[in-house]
Amino acid sequence: MVTIPNIYTSKNVRYYIVIPIILMLIGILLSTHLSLDSSLSGGVSLTLQTNATLNAQQISSQIGSALKVSTPSIFQSSGEIQITIPNNKSLVNGEDYLLNFYAYQANYTTSYLNATTLQNALLHSPSNTTLAAALAAENKSVEESLKGMNTQLSLELGALSPFVGTPSYNSSNPANMTQVAQSAYVGATAYYKQKVLTTVKSLVPFTTYTYQQVTPTLGRYFLGQFEAIVIAAFVLISIAVLIVFRSWAPALAIIFGAGNDMVIALGAMVVLNIPLGLASLGGLLMLIGYAIDTEMLTAVRILKRREGTPEERAYHAMKTGLTMTTAAIVSFAVLFIVSIIAYVPTYYEISGVVLFGLLADILTTWLGNTPIILMYKKRHDRGG
Repeated sequence: MVTIPNIYTSKNVRYYIVIPIILMLIGILLSTHLSLDSSLSGGVSLTLQTNATLNAQQISSQIGSALKVSTPSIFQSSGEIQITIPNNKSLVNGEDYLLNFYAYQANYTTSYLNATTLQNALLHSPSNTTLAAALAAENKSVEESLKGMNTQLSLELGALSPFVGTPSYNSSNPANMTQVAQSAYVGATAYYKQKVLTTVKSLVPFTTYTYQQVTPTLGRYFLGQFEAIVIAAFVLISIAVLIVFRSWAPALAIIFGAGNDMVIALGAMVVLNIPLGLASLGGLLMLIGYAIDTEMLTAVRILKRREGTPEERAYHAMKTGLTMTTAAIVSFAVLFIVSIIAYVPTYYEISGVVLFGLLADILTTWLGNTPIILMYKKRHDRGG
């Protein structure tokens, strides 16, 4: 049986933190090259059931050229091919103009209702100059909003013309303009889907498929929600740690540990070619839970227990924590290997993120978080 020495009896404990800091800096550097998958950046994810063999690089180039998009990514396994197609610029621009159109439409509706209300009020008080000025302002807003709707609809139809041609519309009829704006975008996405399937079918024979398209707006929404969840998680964790330990030092140490694990995991994702998507985001959230578990264990053992010295308590916490983390690492390592063999992208992304995040957690917790809490404990005991 391997006996782990007590590394916390060394006089150089404070220097241990250099290792996780270096890993953090490497993680930050690598994470600048992190890519988003179609679930966050937008685009098309197409999964084909086929036994055909193909030249992925050649077909990827042909699909990108036919659809006028950046080079798609292709992953192939036994009986299945997954193609991730980046956004089509025309559709992206069309969606942006449609959203702008809706903004002007909302302003138009509000101003029109206000103008109607003011006009009725003036019928009962025709000499009221305040009402007259307000009505003039609302009428001006109606005109500007209608002009904005016309401009954005014209831009949308121009962007989507490769898919839907140039539909006619009544520029003085907001209801007709709204119908045309909606129909144009729906028709463009349907046409593009058919073009994608036809293009791929001409290059890769397949029996069945799954088609998923995510707009950039929806992708940004998912990413924003994830950021909000992570911020909320760290805030709640900080509050909980403050309540338990009544000090900022343990809270900062724990936040440093969990944050460092995430940064290193993001760097590992670049090395493993794992894009940031819904699956990998789930892995990062799981990683926060694992990281907080070991770090809270350490903080409670060192600061709340009284048996032995702080160094001895840290050592026993390390042995317990390593056992817990090792069990999780083995589990996710098995899942990681199986996902590579069977080619299950979702499992590959989740297990890869958590696996390498847990490996980072060993170094972050026992060489970073624990020495910080030990130094805080010694200073607190001296009354500093």
